[in-house]
Amino acid sequence: MKKFDISIIGGGPGGYVAAIKASQLGYSVCLFEEDKLGGVCLNWGCIPTKSLLHSAEFIEESKLYGLEEQSIKKITLDLIVDKSRQASDNLSKGINSLMKKNKIEVFNTKAFPKKSKDGFLINIENEDKVISKYCILATGCSPRTIMDISFDKQIWSSKEAMIPNFLPKELSIIGSGAIGIEFASIYNALGSNVTVFESQDRILPQFDADISIEAKKIFEKKGIKFQLSSNISKIVNENKKVSIFFNKDKELSSDALIVSIGVIPNISKKISDEFNLELDKSGYVKTNDSCMTNVENLFAIGDISGGPWLAHKASHEAINCINFIKHNKITHKIEEKNIPGCIYSLPQIAAIGLTEDQLIKNKVDYKKGSFPFMANGKSQTINNTYGFVKTLFDNNTGALLGAHLIGPDVTELLSTFGIAMTAEATEEDFINTIFAHPTLSESIHESVLSAFTKPIHF
Repeated sequence: MKKFDISIIGGGPGGYVAAIKASQLGYSVCLFEEDKLGGVCLNWGCIPTKSLLHSAEFIEESKLYGLEEQSIKKITLDLIVDKSRQASDNLSKGINSLMKKNKIEVFNTKAFPKKSKDGFLINIENEDKVISKYCILATGCSPRTIMDISFDKQIWSSKEAMIPNFLPKELSIIGSGAIGIEFASIYNALGSNVTVFESQDRILPQFDADISIEAKKIFEKKGIKFQLSSNISKIVNENKKVSIFFNKDKELSSDALIVSIGVIPNISKKISDEFNLELDKSGYVKTNDSCMTNVENLFAIGDISGGPWLAHKASHEAINCINFIKHNKITHKIEEKNIPGCIYSLPQIAAIGLTEDQLIKNKVDYKKGSFPFMANGKSQTINNTYGFVKTLFDNNTGALLGAHLIGPDVTELLSTFGIAMTAEATEEDFINTIFAHPTLSESIHESVLSAFTKPIHF
């Protein structure tokens, strides 16, 4: 029998970060991962999609510079996909190296912990066993399907959409959240005619309304079509066509369909029954602020404990969880409104804090500022002037309440607002900060000026 202080099930951005942090604090750690280290994020999510989007952006920019269509066509689908897989492979190998560096024992197998008087017991190969005082569940989520339809060569989850066996001339996407919109950008740039179905009356319904309106306008200008308030009644896959029947009498056929309507937690009934885990109505594991479940010393981090379903949220929970094990106290509580959200579409979208609709609903006295990238010098130099920076502040205290951005590289600008919210910065701190010129970040400064005085350049 092998004894460890902490056993971790799942090697994604929650699990492997928890393993490294625990090792750094002196704990003996083992990690169970049945597939490649890095989880969905690194292997089938965050990383490969960003590579695909980078290639898509390059193709879009090439057209601006008048490159002949034949030259662009030499950038084959296989080449783009191979590049994205290489990025994932490189980073997965890097995590393997980090495991060795931090003396973390990795078992490439499924794991089903059981109760034991000494902690948590896990069977491994050759009838050997692992026992640990603490156990962390970090098993992530899987794509949700629609109408019990199986994913295949024409009906894709995000995974199949990353390694397509052909480039569809006509592509339908169900869901206009982050995943749906990113794939809409990718395939639109590659030449597919893309139609996005959304059950709500606007795209990106979780984002600020101004962002949704601007995004739809930009995407439509690029040729992406939207079917809003769509009620899908049937999906038929036959004769190499996928037909979507919606809003009683409408039908749209395409060569492929991407389903991006959310995820379901990877928590086995075997584990939930063994520990009588408390789950919410959607099947996610209930946890407290330390990420502990209703079972002492059994923790759940990342996607299996509910949204937002983000890698950086999982990694932050991992750190908090290990710090709690070490110090028996919560070092700091994670506030959902302070978790940044990014979409790497073309153009990019980023947000943190509360939306304007939320402020209105809660009757908050606020000030609003906005500054368009078309008035930013750096935006003009890179031929990318779509979008704006929108900021929301408390009218009485000057506290930053929310920031909502759409435009060039806004995912790289968002952390400025994240630090400001953590540090409880006010509008005065923004206004008195010197922003380098020419940079996209000057739009942050101008947006704040717009809220409290007047912007200089608009």
